[in-house]
Amino acid sequence: MKTCLLLLLIWLTPALAAATPKLAVVSYWGQRVENFDRIPDHTVALINPSSGILVKGSVDTPVDSLGVYKDVFRRAKKHDIRFYGYVPTGYFSHDCNSDGKCQTWERIESQVKIYFEKMPDLQGIFFDETAPADYDCALFSAEYEKLRELVAKYRPGGKIIFNVGMPDICAVAATVPGEMIVLFENDGRHYVNDYKQIKAATDQAKTNGTEVWHIINNIPTGKELEAVLRASDVYAPDYLYVIDISGDWQAGFDTYGDLPSYWKAEIRALAGNNK
Repeated sequence: MKTCLLLLLIWLTPALAAATPKLAVVSYWGQRVENFDRIPDHTVALINPSSGILVKGSVDTPVDSLGVYKDVFRRAKKHDIRFYGYVPTGYFSHDCNSDGKCQTWERIESQVKIYFEKMPDLQGIFFDETAPADYDCALFSAEYEKLRELVAKYRPGGKIIFNVGMPDICAVAATVPGEMIVLFENDGRHYVNDYKQIKAATDQAKTNGTEVWHIINNIPTGKELEAVLRASDVYAPDYLYVIDISGDWQAGFDTYGDLPSYWKAEIRALAGNNK
């Protein structure tokens, strides 16, 4: 990992740094709300009670104890922390409700509705799993438009983040100005190897008026964090989040269940750009 990132920096050093990104946090903390007190002012973050706001398998029952977020939103108002509600969408598969595989439109809509009812101070919705498992470029526009309509139905003017997780031009083309798209969610090795695709998709999205978020996991040390931060100035996403845990959730890693070990250093590097 370290060698790859250092090689990337050597390669990119002659390039002109384009911009320093802002901080955005993948805060899949459930009801462990103490971490929310450590989010700096003017930051984008997520509310994710339990892989969404509904009880597992339900299409209309919210999880218990949503009241624990009252103080979180009270602080958010004071410190301009912009929260988005997490909604899984099932990788364009809508014939069942199974985490990480498929989500019916009924359940997706119910989550959007209940988020805005229970958490009126949300900025908008973070739609996860927004690339098709059986890839087809032509599918993006209709899928994104339907998700967009759900947000407009329950919160006119509500914001949207689409998590594609990869540098996909078809996904970029399906977004509209004012939205945000996650065009990278992977480890440092892929951040190196996929440079051309990431840079091209990021530049195209920004040209289209769509904000871009890069999420890099499995960056274990502060030195490697520094390398990623320097590289991100050249990739030029609008938002960045770096975490030390592996992204292989299928192997049992709780990638976004806590803040990274170098959280203070990440704040120092990025939070000042958030205003």
